[in-house]
Amino acid sequence: MRFDESLISLKGATEASFKLGGGLTSFAMLGGARVGVSTLSKYASVSEEFRDNVIPVDIAVEADKRAGSPIIIGEAARQLGYGLSPLAGHVEGKPLTEAAALKVLHEANDVSRAIVAAIADGKVDALDRKKIAQETREAIRALQEVLAGLEDAP
Repeated sequence: MRFDESLISLKGATEASFKLGGGLTSFAMLGGARVGVSTLSKYASVSEEFRDNVIPVDIAVEADKRAGSPIIIGEAARQLGYGLSPLAGHVEGKPLTEAAALKVLHEANDVSRAIVAAIADGKVDALDRKKIAQETREAIRALQEVLAGLEDAP
């Protein structure tokens, strides 16, 4: 993976983590960062102007805690050739309900729509990959909640 692609993937993971954790404003207001909303926004921006603004590890850890899964840290590990797996009891299980099934379906449909939109013009660019990755992370999170619920069940 080229540096630009790695950076875009890391910034995409940062944006996804912020989104899943309640958004930039919520994160900054709840004391999750030692920086303001504008700086947090730069960490997720793929704009050339903010290319060198990469999220510090302490803020990445806090963002991932709020998101409920290691989105940023997981992407960093993936770029190093490693994978992460949850320790027992660290993924909150959800009971098997119709709502859980609908959430999984909704998130999977979002992935499908992102892929179809990306290939519509015959060229999958960096922003397309960022969107697909973000939607995929959200679907994985929904599936992890279901799996954790099954593992936690008596």
